[in-house]
Amino acid sequence: MHILVRDKRTGVEEWIPLEQAAALMGLPADEIEWALEEYGECESTNHIALQPE
Repeated sequence: MHILVRDKRTGVEEWIPLEQAAALMGLPADEIEWALEEYGECESTNHIALQPE
């Protein structure tokens, strides 16, 4: 699965694999998946994960 990840500092958005997003955001992949299903987004200190592909 790919998810859209936005860098909060620059506003740059990129579609990346869930596992790569988890490493980038410092969160477990299953936590990101859960937050996307429940709230439609998942936020960390510097990034926001949005809409799965």
